[in-house]
Amino acid sequence: MVVSASERGKTRLRAIPRGFLVDTQQRVRRYQELRRARARVVEIHRQMLKVMDEMEAMRREELPFPGKDRNGSSDLRAK
Repeated sequence: MVVSASERGKTRLRAIPRGFLVDTQQRVRRYQELRRARARVVEIHRQMLKVMDEMEAMRREELPFPGKDRNGSSDLRAK
């Protein structure tokens, strides 16, 4: 079995001796699972930041007050 690995920015091919084949295959599978899990975490984090930004924007919006217009003057008129 041959495994490719990046070392100092260059891809190297490594021949795996027979006695290490099963262990190496397990390590490669675990590494691939780790990379997929990390990608999921990054995507979830991105979504969380988007929601938090939306919440912050909503928090900064002015709330309407009954009886007042946008200028803050009273809407109560003498009848």
